[in-house]
Amino acid sequence: MNKTRTIAVVYSLPTRRALSGAFADTEQDTVDSAEEVCAALNLKGAAAFLVPVSENTIDSISRIKADCIVNLIDWTGLDLPLSDMALTRIEHTGVPFTGATRENYLTTSDKILMKKALDDRNLPTPRWQMFELGTESVRGDFVYPVIVKLAFEHCSIGLTHDSVVDDAGQLASRAAERIKTFGEPVIAEEFIVGREFQVTALETPRGVTVLPPAEIIFDTQGPESLLTYESRWEESTKDYTTSRVALPELDPGFGRAIETVAKKTFKNLGFRDYARLDIRTRGTDIFILESNCNPGLSDSDEYGMTVSYKAAGMTFADFVWTIVSSSMRRFMRPVVQA
Repeated sequence: MNKTRTIAVVYSLPTRRALSGAFADTEQDTVDSAEEVCAALNLKGAAAFLVPVSENTIDSISRIKADCIVNLIDWTGLDLPLSDMALTRIEHTGVPFTGATRENYLTTSDKILMKKALDDRNLPTPRWQMFELGTESVRGDFVYPVIVKLAFEHCSIGLTHDSVVDDAGQLASRAAERIKTFGEPVIAEEFIVGREFQVTALETPRGVTVLPPAEIIFDTQGPESLLTYESRWEESTKDYTTSRVALPELDPGFGRAIETVAKKTFKNLGFRDYARLDIRTRGTDIFILESNCNPGLSDSDEYGMTVSYKAAGMTFADFVWTIVSSSMRRFMRPVVQA
């Protein structure tokens, strides 16, 4: 008789620092995701339960008893050390867990380390530079425009239209201003004028599968076409209405090229179970903007991953169950077929 699997959905609660700041909406997103995931797993016949973790209760992770942990720990920015502590405890439980290893997560949550990892493995990414002090000399081979991003944040925090600059003087000024405002390093990278895709890779019994890419469709053109914080989170703003997610029609050869880059990135960076790449293309050239080894899970049609798994004929419950099954196989635990 098959045993019902107990699955702990472990997720991070907003920290005091996050709640006191201007970007609290991004933290609530993790809470909503955990509730959706738990419901989806129970729909598949698992005995799933929620394990909220605050900055004061990280040690509670060590006491989890379950057949599998769905890891939705997502503290980033200046709270990234909390994720380090939480993932260390998850790894020490000995319980199978989904997605990123601690090393994976810390590497991809720090854009400096992420860009170095992509470069070291000859994975295509825009030319870039790190600024820690804001007084560094700007590299002379940049092709403008260039975009300035916070090194440790996610969810487009700190991204506005004036993050895109047109010359070295503007870049030096913007980098210094961002460092002073947010208290963390920044990176500058060449802004790729072209199409933007969110590409989901999923581990199945047949190996790494790349789902149909979702495209970000912008009403604006050129350097104005980017996902700012307002465009993603603030519904009352004009920017919020200028982009949407859709399933594109791709030339078969171009689609295969994106798939090849996604599979190579997944394998070379040691990702597990599932991942999302944010990609820009210029003509047929492909550039990785972000490699996310533990992306948020959601059934919202505004999310590229949702568009992709639905295009592959999956429900949200199917998608989450595939991730859990991959984790269980990796730990050599029998998987109950849902």
